[in-house]
Amino acid sequence: MDNLFDKYGGLDVMRELIKEFYKQVYARPALKTYFEESDLDDLIQHQCKFFAYAMGKPFQVYKDEWLEKGHTNRHITEDHFMKVAELLRRVLLDAGVENEDVKDIMIAVASKRPQIVNL
Repeated sequence: MDNLFDKYGGLDVMRELIKEFYKQVYARPALKTYFEESDLDDLIQHQCKFFAYAMGKPFQVYKDEWLEKGHTNRHITEDHFMKVAELLRRVLLDAGVENEDVKDIMIAVASKRPQIVNL
């Protein structure tokens, strides 16, 4: 297996993990506000692309411009970025993703912080 995306079941499994992630985000009012005006299906689709990138799927590209555009004017703080990242980490671990693989995914997520945090 060349990449973590396929190792953990590919698109169908990732879509379910992402749904659980947003369920956790939406359960927290301080985080939910960032996504209230977004279409959940669109968010899930974009996150699937990001997960494929973050999990080493060959030929998957996730451009910084996409992240910047999607997060512009949302006033995302460092604190909220870290809370969302922690929710993601917890969802991955709860789903049985191995610690070392979670670490690699979170490194990819952290590398995109400059395009997400804008306050």
